[in-house]
Amino acid sequence: MADLVVLVGNPRPASRTRTLAEAAADALAARLGPPLPPSPSSLSSPSSPPSLPSPLDGRAVLDLADLVGVTFGPEPARGSGAVEDPFAVVREARLLVVATPTYKGTYTGLLKIFLDRFAAGALSGTVAVPVAVAASEPHLRAVTAALHDLLTELGARLPVPALAVLEPALAANGGAGDVAAAWADRQVAAVAASLGVAA
Repeated sequence: MADLVVLVGNPRPASRTRTLAEAAADALAARLGPPLPPSPSSLSSPSSPPSLPSPLDGRAVLDLADLVGVTFGPEPARGSGAVEDPFAVVREARLLVVATPTYKGTYTGLLKIFLDRFAAGALSGTVAVPVAVAASEPHLRAVTAALHDLLTELGARLPVPALAVLEPALAANGGAGDVAAAWADRQVAAVAASLGVAA
């Protein structure tokens, strides 16, 4: 299993939410320390780097839209058999980046349904980093608070504030990469301390 897991709750596959979440994971991993080999069971997409400079062994990306075959686009629903037990992947993560767009003022139902499979406290050994994208400030505040509460209920440690981004910032020059890098520069020390590693 992978130590660094990106869980994307956007019902659209390959979304801006996923791009931001992966940029945040990469930015944190790059600031956490020397490289280790990737986990052989890493579920990263083929376009992902084979290893990250980090004390975390391996990286997995679980895009729920791909896993459950739910889409809101022109393509028909389809399933993906790439991950035998996505719940185990999340449960065994040391660092879990949980990303969602804002739907109806909160995180997506897709993410909620997935995380409802975990009992209260099930992520007690996991450091979680919430990532949220919204169209307005009120929705951004609402989704980050709700996502924080959900992850806290599951027992995850949340040492840093969410990477919370308004949609126009993702379209600006540098986009997700620059936004995630600036956020990671400010937050890496707290994440490292929570993981018990030097930054």
